[in-house]
Amino acid sequence: MYHPALLPDFPRPLLFAHRGLNRKFLENTISSFQAALEAGVPGIELDVHLTSDGKLVVFHDDVTSRIEKLAHPEEPVRNLSLEGSTLAELRSLPIGVQIPLLDELFEHFGSRVYYDIELKSRSASDSGLASKVADAIRSYGLKKNCVISSFNPFALRFFRGAEPGIPIGIIWSHSRELYWFLRHGEGALIAHVDFLKPESGLAPHLPLYLRLSGKPVIPWTVNDPATARDFVARGVRGIISDEADLIRQALGG
Repeated sequence: MYHPALLPDFPRPLLFAHRGLNRKFLENTISSFQAALEAGVPGIELDVHLTSDGKLVVFHDDVTSRIEKLAHPEEPVRNLSLEGSTLAELRSLPIGVQIPLLDELFEHFGSRVYYDIELKSRSASDSGLASKVADAIRSYGLKKNCVISSFNPFALRFFRGAEPGIPIGIIWSHSRELYWFLRHGEGALIAHVDFLKPESGLAPHLPLYLRLSGKPVIPWTVNDPATARDFVARGVRGIISDEADLIRQALGG
C-alpha cells in the first residue's frame, strides 16, 4: 500500500501547538493559532466537526458547555451539540464569534503553517466529514501542509478514500471514553495509517512503537521540555504540545 510521506518539506522535529497556545488563549481560535505562529511554532493541531448544515467548524468537544463556561462563566450555558446544531445556532452563542470555520482558518494562515487536522466523529458510518475536509484542503492548495488524525479509524479510512495523497495517523490513549479494542493503537491496523499518535503518557511503550511499526511517531501532549528532548532523542518525528512556544525553545527552534 502506498503511504504518503509525512510533511517532507518541513524540518524535524515537527512541532504542533495543540489547539494553538491554549494555555494563554481560548483553544481552537484564530487568536490561539496566531499566537503560536507569532511565537515561531511552525505547526498547529486542531479539531474539526461537521455541523448539521454541513459546515466544517474548528472545535474540540462534542458539545459546547466546557468552552462556554471557560470563556463566559457569568453567562448561562446552552450546551449545544456540534453535530446536532447549525452554524447559525453555534454562532448565536456568546462564544460563537470565536468558533472558526476550517475555511476561515485556511484563509487566514494559508501555507504559513502546517496542520494536524483531527477528524471528530464517533460514527463508523460516513458522515461526509472526511470528504469535506479533503475538498477544503485541496481548494486551498494545502495538501503538502496537512496531515489528518483521528481516534476513529473508520473516519481515517473514509479520508484515505477521498484523498490518498495526505498522510493519516491514528490517535489513542487508555481513556475509558475510547472503545476498549482501540486503546493500544489497534486502529492503525483498521485504517492502514501512515503515522502513530499515542498519548504521551504511554511513553514507556515508545521504543516498541518505533521498533515494531516502522512508522513515524508523534506523541501528544508533551508539555515538559526535558521529556520533549528525550522523545526526540529516541526517534519521534514530532511533538504536539500545549506549551509549544516553550518546547520550541527547548528543542533549539
